[in-house]
Amino acid sequence: MKAMYKKICDELLCGRDVVLSSIIKSEGSTPRKAGATMAYFMDHSTAGTVGGGMIEFDCTNVCGSMHSTTSPFTKEYILNHNEAKNIGMVCGGKTEIFFQYIKSNESTIAIFEKINDVFVNNKQAFLITSIGSGDISVYEADSTLYGETIDFDITPYLSSTPVLTENSDYFINPLSVSEFVYIFGGGHVSQALCKILALTDFNVIVYENNEKFADIKLFDNVKKVVKAEFTEINDNISITQNDYCVVLTRGHESDNEVLSQIMSKHPSYLGVIGSKKKVAFMHEYLLNCGFSKDEIDKIHSPIGLEIGAVTPAEIAVSITAQLINHRAQKHNN
Repeated sequence: MKAMYKKICDELLCGRDVVLSSIIKSEGSTPRKAGATMAYFMDHSTAGTVGGGMIEFDCTNVCGSMHSTTSPFTKEYILNHNEAKNIGMVCGGKTEIFFQYIKSNESTIAIFEKINDVFVNNKQAFLITSIGSGDISVYEADSTLYGETIDFDITPYLSSTPVLTENSDYFINPLSVSEFVYIFGGGHVSQALCKILALTDFNVIVYENNEKFADIKLFDNVKKVVKAEFTEINDNISITQNDYCVVLTRGHESDNEVLSQIMSKHPSYLGVIGSKKKVAFMHEYLLNCGFSKDEIDKIHSPIGLEIGAVTPAEIAVSITAQLINHRAQKHNN
């Protein structure tokens, strides 16, 4: 999503219009849910997706036929068992897609620059689209509104999942939930993990105590690298209950130093690399620190999904998969 909106902004800044197709409602088994968006550019290329297959093929053709005077509209795609074969898909359900032509002008550029700012600075914000006019606004969590004035109370609709307002007048899509992945330790697994997390829209901060491994050049697309002692975490970063913590230090003592400080912050996700023997030692240590068995049992350790991972890259894939799964469950709830 982040890369798509940056591409949209770049195109608008170059004076080229863009067409958006966004799923605003889905029922049953569909390839993508509400909030999925595809951007169509004037060179006929696209970014993002509304699910692939014949639906996306048709959406691409629809977008290509739109022009600057085209009013926004919705189109419904039926994917039930009797009609799915007509569009070349096997899912069963119904999808409603909203099409809007975005003109390159001062006001739209300002909105999409604001959207980019949301992603760059990891702000919590929501994209508000008028279904009638196609006008777009951005609402930040501090109640700041950018764009068109909204004449209703938006707060009941602010959640981690996209939603249509009661009368289907507006579609509200969360752009970014303020959350970070904190990786403690900057070794080979961490470096491989950052490469994959960069592809999956996670915002990453690496925390490392060794200058050799605290070089930001070692990591792809991280927000920053914090060079500080593992005993001084609370003095250098502020972990919230929205955040993910991945502990990959070079020894069980430093792991325990990290855990003893971040456990009390109750991050949304906490995972620790290690063998079964190391995990048993960690459990005993944390019990002695006063943490309950229930708190300790919430730690994902050994970290990652069980896929037989061995190499740093494979371990990074297993950790990323577990983080994606956790994020999906959290946002769906």
